[in-house]
Amino acid sequence: MDALKVVEKFGANYVLSELVGVVNSYTLDELKGKVYTIVVDSNLVLDLSSVEAIDSAGVGLIMGGFNEAEEFDHRLYIMNPSPVVRQALDDTGFSDTFYFIHSVTEVI
Repeated sequence: MDALKVVEKFGANYVLSELVGVVNSYTLDELKGKVYTIVVDSNLVLDLSSVEAIDSAGVGLIMGGFNEAEEFDHRLYIMNPSPVVRQALDDTGFSDTFYFIHSVTEVI
């Protein structure tokens, strides 16, 4: 069975969520609530370096969280996406819309 582990860390002006495992329609429930709650109050950094697979539901959650953050004058950052995540985001045609970073020191 697919599994997703989410570890949260808090910075001065962001919440870092480190995702490990698979991001798909079976593993999204807990993550979805966290993303939409965090972006209302803070910037969110999604560390996707340890994501092994992502489906269209996972990409949709990232896009929705990105748009929600913008509505509240916050940003959703994608940090170090794994090759499979990068490919999935590139396949949407919107990858140039996202804020990609390599370190939390790049959070505005």
